[in-house]
Amino acid sequence: MLIYFLTGYVAFEEFILKFLPVSDALYSYLRFFGEMLIYVAFGKLVIHKLYRGIPFVKTAIDLPIIGFYSVVLLSMLVNGSPLIGSLYNIRPFARYIVLFYLVANSNLSEKRIATFLRIILGVGIFQIGAGIIQWAGGPAAFNFFLPRETTLTIGGFTKEYRLLELGREIGSVYGTLGDTVIYGVFMILVLVIYLSRIRRLEYLNLLGAAILFFFIARSYSRAATFSALLAGGAWFYFQYGWKKTLQLALSIALVFGILLAIVNPFNLEYINPRKARVGLIGNVTGVFSGSYVRVAQKQRLGALIGNVPTVLVNKPILGYGADQNTTIERLNASQRSFLLKILSKNGFKDVYWVAILCFYGLLGLGFFALIFYRLFRAALDLYRRSVSTPLAASRLTQQISIIMLCLVVITAFLLFFNRTLEFRGYGFYFWLCAGLMFASDRSLSTYRPLKITL
Repeated sequence: MLIYFLTGYVAFEEFILKFLPVSDALYSYLRFFGEMLIYVAFGKLVIHKLYRGIPFVKTAIDLPIIGFYSVVLLSMLVNGSPLIGSLYNIRPFARYIVLFYLVANSNLSEKRIATFLRIILGVGIFQIGAGIIQWAGGPAAFNFFLPRETTLTIGGFTKEYRLLELGREIGSVYGTLGDTVIYGVFMILVLVIYLSRIRRLEYLNLLGAAILFFFIARSYSRAATFSALLAGGAWFYFQYGWKKTLQLALSIALVFGILLAIVNPFNLEYINPRKARVGLIGNVTGVFSGSYVRVAQKQRLGALIGNVPTVLVNKPILGYGADQNTTIERLNASQRSFLLKILSKNGFKDVYWVAILCFYGLLGLGFFALIFYRLFRAALDLYRRSVSTPLAASRLTQQISIIMLCLVVITAFLLFFNRTLEFRGYGFYFWLCAGLMFASDRSLSTYRPLKITL
């Protein structure tokens, strides 16, 4: 099955392609290989179902997805956005929606669903091993795992493939994902799957979770580190209820407050870990320093307090258009502007919720948020049904529903810091798990079957 292969391949894509004896141009085009396999597999599934008259399943997010892409098209037409730029802009998010429908409509047994989860865990274990080699091996090990540097230009758009456009935090690891941030968010997904398998808080289980958390922190991605804490808290809530979760949260807040007071008081200057070596604790607590807040006003915080009111005052319903470059130009030229800096392509999508608002307005943002809400509700309903069913078979259903509950919460948080769902090393696995959740729900209704005779 192609999806089995891709589940193991995507996390190693940068590393594998680096060693292929091909030109840089061919290397760049081979990065579309996995994406093409998804389209081929989905095409075969559609033809098979239509020819056999097998109905497609109804999922909770069908209407929000249709609504969102309708707004994308409407924004593009109303704002006169360039076609190629608009398609290029939405493609990174759209490519794995096809994967979601492929998996959700596949006839997967519980054994196969469990195999997908085990593959992801296995990949995570390998990433830890690669991280240890990078951490202990020095520059030689670091260079060995670096992706190939190359540039691809398609339709006037240039894409650079290399590790972090702005550099790498000193002492960070990135496995085979080609980027420390992508490595961090992928390992969060591994942590969530690992936690979903835990039935009791035993020492070995806690040790495994601590190891995963350490290597997430080792990515030096602060968003990933905070999200890992959020993942643990979300899992703990669904396992033990809000009272114990509140007690745990207060304990963590107390410990963190003490560390903050000792390691990085508010009056200290923020140290950029890309310019000087910073400890794991100092890297996290540094975001609470006054100097970091001043820096953030020109970055993510600035997008919230600058871009949002600019859109709401000028183009609230459908935004500035579906093409990123055109949207940036129009934002900068807005008559009523609250921008804190001249916007550029670099970092524009860091606050992805705001980027969606800029492109597609409140209408697009509403449908985009509704996708997450309906995913969460579907996972919650499935979780409650699996808990109330005293059957061994419901254990896997309970596991995959907990995974999606945690992932939706985490992803909604991460989208304030980076374009998480556009990362291959996260978006693929997020939508794979979403598809597996619906594939595991045997009570889903279906659409009226169509049969096409060739």
